[in-house]
Amino acid sequence: MPFGIWAAVHIPIGSADVHQWLPEGQPARQRYEDFIRRFGSDQVLMASWEGATLDDPRLEEYEKTIQQRPEFELYFDKIVSPRDIVQSMEEPPWQLARNEASDRLRGVLIGRSDTTALLLSVSDQGVAQQRQTIDLVRSVADQVPGLGREKLRLVGTVYESFAVDEAAEASLKQLVLPSTVLGLMLCWFCFGRLRSVFVVMLLAGIGQIVMVAMVYYSGYRFSAVLIVLPTLVFMLTLSGAVHLMNYFLEHRASDGGPSGLAAFATGWRPCTLSSLTTALGMASLVTSQLFPVRQFGFFAALGLLVATVILLVAFPALSDWVFGFKKLFPKSSPEKLLPALADAPPPPTGRWMSIPNGWIRSYANLQSRFAVPIVICGFLILVFMCVGLSQLRSSTKFCDMFPENHRTHTDMTWFENEIGPIASVEILLRFPDTNSGNILDHARVIQRVSNQLKVNDDVGGVLSLSAFLPKIPDAKGVRATTLRSIIRNRIEENTDRLTRDGLLYRSGTQWVWRVMAKVSAISDKSYGELTSSVSQSVATCLAELGSAGLPTPEVETTGLSPVMHETQVTILSDLGSSFLSAFLLITPMMMITVRSFLGGLWVMIPNVLPVTIAFGCMGWMGWSLDIAGILTASIALGIAVDDTLHFVCWYAAERRGGCMPKEAIERTLSGCCPAMIHTTLISCGAMVPFLFAGFVPTQQFAILMVCMLCLALLCDLILLPAILLSPIGRSIAASASPKNTNVLAPYSRDGYCAAKGS
Repeated sequence: MPFGIWAAVHIPIGSADVHQWLPEGQPARQRYEDFIRRFGSDQVLMASWEGATLDDPRLEEYEKTIQQRPEFELYFDKIVSPRDIVQSMEEPPWQLARNEASDRLRGVLIGRSDTTALLLSVSDQGVAQQRQTIDLVRSVADQVPGLGREKLRLVGTVYESFAVDEAAEASLKQLVLPSTVLGLMLCWFCFGRLRSVFVVMLLAGIGQIVMVAMVYYSGYRFSAVLIVLPTLVFMLTLSGAVHLMNYFLEHRASDGGPSGLAAFATGWRPCTLSSLTTALGMASLVTSQLFPVRQFGFFAALGLLVATVILLVAFPALSDWVFGFKKLFPKSSPEKLLPALADAPPPPTGRWMSIPNGWIRSYANLQSRFAVPIVICGFLILVFMCVGLSQLRSSTKFCDMFPENHRTHTDMTWFENEIGPIASVEILLRFPDTNSGNILDHARVIQRVSNQLKVNDDVGGVLSLSAFLPKIPDAKGVRATTLRSIIRNRIEENTDRLTRDGLLYRSGTQWVWRVMAKVSAISDKSYGELTSSVSQSVATCLAELGSAGLPTPEVETTGLSPVMHETQVTILSDLGSSFLSAFLLITPMMMITVRSFLGGLWVMIPNVLPVTIAFGCMGWMGWSLDIAGILTASIALGIAVDDTLHFVCWYAAERRGGCMPKEAIERTLSGCCPAMIHTTLISCGAMVPFLFAGFVPTQQFAILMVCMLCLALLCDLILLPAILLSPIGRSIAASASPKNTNVLAPYSRDGYCAAKGS
């Protein structure tokens, strides 16, 4: 516990590197990494403010101040001022007029109203220490007269990662404690006994602390994805503890003596099975192509298994000690105690397990009468929601991760309105053989591609070699020939400069020219649609090169936007594959539990239906699924199986004891229903504070989890009994014969049914 508490106090917060969010093994990622290797990192910060025009003295003051700071060279590679670029375009060799030079940068660094921004290229250390980098940028703004950090507006990949870290830390500090307190209050409401609340919450809290310690001592950080992990393990451990406490109180009511061991004997099997199935559901996330999702699945599965071991080992002694029994065993040895327990008389009728009351009998009668229609309705809902799944779409846009009134969202909107689009699609034009005779043809092709992109409504700005060149004439004559010769000489003399500026990459005789197309990061169109639009414009232009007598280069489309589109596709494919993996791993466990192949498949329907309804509704309503949504499907399936296993194990024991199906349902509902409702109520309550998180993926995770938990409870209380009472449920535990070989059998449901003479 001291090690766990130390880890909880010193929780490290930090998001995964941007490359870790990209799908591994995908050609799009390989192209993107090749692009970075050739043209340099695209980890940048753009800083601006109201009134930041080329003539604003604060631009020059800010640039000088930040370069004078000793940390500048540590966190940044360079700073690019639009004023310096315009001045260089006015001077030889380019010699453009100022207005023309400014127009060439419209939508890239200069907006329609002449608002501009500073571009800071962040070093590897600056990326690793994002908080210090952003603090430096903001502190410099405070030193510039008339500026200040409140007026400063920032965008860029580094700032996006910092904003995610900040949101994760705020969620951890502000929401985890209210989540625990609310869970404690609901636990008190459900049990009404302080000692029961203490046992349950202590064991769940230990599981939560163990989870934090595992991440901390393994050297990882809590990212925006892992931030819900402690609460999740708390919920799952709490569920098992509530079921064990339910068994404990029933045993304690029967004889008033030490009941921890008896509760363990009754509940260890369903608790172990539910923990294994839930862990398998989480472990299925390890198949994801996204590193943060794999990391979540690994720690969630391992943490839950460790927490379950602690729960089962500690519960018998802890519960007896808290309820006033000093020792788990009397003075006699355990070897002498177990035979005594075996010879003990069965509990009095109606005390170990409460006799079903009137409303449970009435409900069981309704279930028996309408079992087949209920099952048919369940299947129809399943089919209808599966159609909605086909319309589900995902989103990886940064602006979708925060509410519209959040500072990061408003800054992005301001940048796009005042300066230009933030995201970019990189077009690489590869010319295999280059000599002094055809460099001019390269420039012509680049100019045609750039002009074609500028007329595309989805492109807000273009930056390429053509931004520094006058229009290349196609006419014949001395003047045109002379101008073409001058342009060719300018390019040849400045190839080193163009390479340093990231517009050209040379490898032997192969030259690769870069054309940057700026696209909106806040539009309703997805990155896939924007990338497709850019690619279509380029393809249209290249199709006309042959008729103009120009060479046709090899074209490669890359950049962070196309890769994020691949991430969107990966999210949906990972959702399906992880859910299928969880289903294939959990179903055999259910088949073993109910001792029937077909029975295990039927019992899985109430567990699959909540996930299908939740994501099917998102598809029908047109809502987007983010990266946190991938986690919920497998997790919800594992959690739904928890209550199902307790219900089916209880029902199977009643059937093996000789009870008829309807009577077995009555007794199962009477014994399991309170614990199932309590676990759902407490778990949902623990997730409620996360509904108010300032980070949209955390909100979506909480909403989906609450919905799926409630739907899982309804399916277990409505659809599952109907399946068990319908003709398809006859194979479930019906052929099992009573077994009383357990030394604790008199305290089991089998012993109770046998004693009753069913």
